[in-house]
Amino acid sequence: MGHGGILALLLDEAMGKACRFRDVRAVTAELTVQYLKPVRVDEEIVVEGFETDQKGRNLFLAGEIRNAAGEVLARGTGRFVVVGQKEKAAIEVQGA
Repeated sequence: MGHGGILALLLDEAMGKACRFRDVRAVTAELTVQYLKPVRVDEEIVVEGFETDQKGRNLFLAGEIRNAAGEVLARGTGRFVVVGQKEKAAIEVQGA
């Protein structure tokens, strides 16, 4: 069975990646995990994160871990604080 700390890490990472759609850097301020069913380590899982709300610098996100049959095995919610804009890589134009 999957360790609860690893499952929390997966949910935190999935929710953190959802912040990318806003082109911001954000850090986890709060994370809550509900462990609903055992997560088998010998089966594929799907981990998804999505934004649910935004208030000032606070982004509120949720995430789910599901098995191949679509059953929700764990659910998480988090509050992420925006700490800056995501830096865009400079594009260098080679001489013509």
